[in-house]
Amino acid sequence: MPDAFSRVIAFLAVVTALLFAGLHFHQGHIIATLYFMTGAVLVTAVTSMNVRRGLI
Repeated sequence: MPDAFSRVIAFLAVVTALLFAGLHFHQGHIIATLYFMTGAVLVTAVTSMNVRRGLI
């Protein structure tokens, strides 16, 4: 998988998780909001570590 494509997929995953978190926050679902926010943070951290190691 090309480097740029992997970064785009990771970016879209974070954006999607944050959009879902915002949607659930607006609806008042705190557990779902925390779930998606945690997912966004974890995807960002894993992507950052992979970029530093040169994997992406």
